[in-house]
Amino acid sequence: MLRGWHYHQMTGTSPKAAAMLVKTESEDPNYYPCNMQGSQHSSTSSEDTEMELPSEESTPLVSSETNEDPEADVKVEGNANPPNIVNSAAGVEDLRIVKVPDNEKERLSGIEKIKQLREQVNYLFSRKFGEAIGVDFPVKVPYRKITFNPGCVVIDGMPPGVVFKAPGYLEISSMKRILDAADFIKFTVIRPLPGLELSNVGKRKIDQEGRVFQEKWERAYFFLEVQNIPTCLICKQSVSVSKEYNLRRHYQTNHSRHYDQYSGQARDEKLQELKRGLQKYLVGTSDIMCPEQALSNASPPTNTVAQPMEDLSGNLLKTLRQKIRSFVAYSIAIDEITDINDTTQLAIFIRGVDDNFDVAEELLDTVPMTGTRSGNEMLLCVEKSLKKFSVDWSKLVSVASTGTPAMVDTNSGLVTKLRARAASCCKGADLKSVCCIIHPEWLCAQKLRMGHVMDVVVDSVNCICSRGMNHGDFTTLLYELDSQYGSLLYHTSLKWLGRGLVLRRFFESLEEIDLFMSSRGKPMPQLSSQDWILDLAFLVDITTHLNTLDASLQGHSQMVTQMYDFIRAFLAKLCLWETHLAKNNLAHFPTLKSVSQSDSDGLNYIPKIVELKTEFQKRLLDFKAWENELTLFSSPFSTKIDSVPDELQMEVIDLQCNTVLRTKYDKVGIPDFYKHLWSSYPKYRSHCAKMLSMFSSTHICEQLFSIMKLSKKEAQQGSGASAT
Repeated sequence: MLRGWHYHQMTGTSPKAAAMLVKTESEDPNYYPCNMQGSQHSSTSSEDTEMELPSEESTPLVSSETNEDPEADVKVEGNANPPNIVNSAAGVEDLRIVKVPDNEKERLSGIEKIKQLREQVNYLFSRKFGEAIGVDFPVKVPYRKITFNPGCVVIDGMPPGVVFKAPGYLEISSMKRILDAADFIKFTVIRPLPGLELSNVGKRKIDQEGRVFQEKWERAYFFLEVQNIPTCLICKQSVSVSKEYNLRRHYQTNHSRHYDQYSGQARDEKLQELKRGLQKYLVGTSDIMCPEQALSNASPPTNTVAQPMEDLSGNLLKTLRQKIRSFVAYSIAIDEITDINDTTQLAIFIRGVDDNFDVAEELLDTVPMTGTRSGNEMLLCVEKSLKKFSVDWSKLVSVASTGTPAMVDTNSGLVTKLRARAASCCKGADLKSVCCIIHPEWLCAQKLRMGHVMDVVVDSVNCICSRGMNHGDFTTLLYELDSQYGSLLYHTSLKWLGRGLVLRRFFESLEEIDLFMSSRGKPMPQLSSQDWILDLAFLVDITTHLNTLDASLQGHSQMVTQMYDFIRAFLAKLCLWETHLAKNNLAHFPTLKSVSQSDSDGLNYIPKIVELKTEFQKRLLDFKAWENELTLFSSPFSTKIDSVPDELQMEVIDLQCNTVLRTKYDKVGIPDFYKHLWSSYPKYRSHCAKMLSMFSSTHICEQLFSIMKLSKKEAQQGSGASAT
């Protein structure tokens, strides 16, 4: 007792608290010791008086074991002076809080980081184990059963040298390496764990929880129940469980900043507007999703909203699932779309071919992207959408995407991630990538280096059109001068499709525009410069050619071979124009020819043509890798047998020697010819189905964007008309 009392006097720590400090991490990996200040009675009694230990409720440190040696040598950091003590009426000591030193704060901060690492690793293992047993949410991992029953559960993808164990027993470096390898870690259940029924592990009986969607949540969080699933009216994202916490968290995280401003009657009107917008969105996109499905009953009664949307979405999803199951090969097209609510939507389209060579292009899913739009995040969205429709990864042929880094980056792009995912599901799979070449005039804008022309055009046109009085005066001026056009097309830097029309109207109204700008005190000296006018004329001609190509690429349900032919043809035209300009032959540049005054005017634009040619050659590099496959699909009777893959050569020889099929090919062409191809050519039929399933561009995604904007505009006009 005296030894404990002397220790208490020197350190200011009670023996019981000091004994608690000797517990090490090796005994309990989840335990982190914290230095603490003890307490001392303020008493006038003699030194031999037995000391009263603080009660369990007042002890600031809790230990799972209480039998440690009270005489252990413990080093206590910080201020060792005993704090002042005030005895309460109940006899419980109230301690004055001692300021924690800076080094102690740093140590505690490190402890919190370790705890966060363990939580992240545990969540990762829980999610992977859930996937292994067939559920899509994290479940509790039976670490002990997995460890002591080797061979029951196999964990692949662990970093070299790191053994699977509970996170509490892992080193910091090991946990960091596990998180870095998260994409590669996979749990596989080989046989059931003793004493554990995997079929019931972690499964939530949502249907038995009795959760009911409450009508008040529609107004509070802008959610609507569609087929018993709460769906956000703003971003169209669904929540799996009708729980107010889930709905409130989604609303506050993603939409409260923009929609909290609505209250009272304004909030009710906004709710009805969003309901109408969702309904019009579903009806508007039905032509893309299921063009053959009649929507004669799509117009709901005016007094009901939820039930018609449930019926409509249910029919569409059922039809889409049935159609996808019939595909023997399919491809996907992916693009990012920003809707009217500034929510980025990942639009996923699927193009599939069935055994009869019937082609279908459908909207598979639109997934809101509320976080970082990285390749990993987009991959998770694509995986979730394909899983929702039970799409077979082994039938995936290609992916069409835009040329953004998030899509095509060689290390972390979505296309790279999809290739790895497809290869893991089907050995030897070679996922093809089609980089969108739509809007080629936008791709080549930087290569032409004609900013000095476009800046003047944009400034002049916007100056005239952006002000009502100026626009009206200019319209009258053109009418009086009996000009060809009554007004100019308004131009912005984003409307690349209209660039050719703007330039042509501007060129043909050049004198009138120069006169008008001068009369307004804003003269443009470039409008009377011969060199500038030549550049404008060349830009008019080249953008006209590019617009013609663009219109060809935007055809509905085009085959990838058609797009390849269009691009190769345009590349050949560029080579011809280069030769003609070297001879000052302006036959294919009529606007430039009309203002040319020298035999060397065409020579100045040869570098522009060369830049365009180089750019288009780069865009065709991906197609060069599988050009023989495209040729075998489009021209089976004229392709050279040496260029045919070995596994197809015998069937292709039989096909080329079959006069009946040759006659049918000459009569109907492709793709209808493949509907008549006999089943005695199974490998070649499979090859043709894959080529036919490929998207030629992401133009269909832009069609969806146009429909969404049109539906929103019609909804706004309808609400405005009803208000008046």
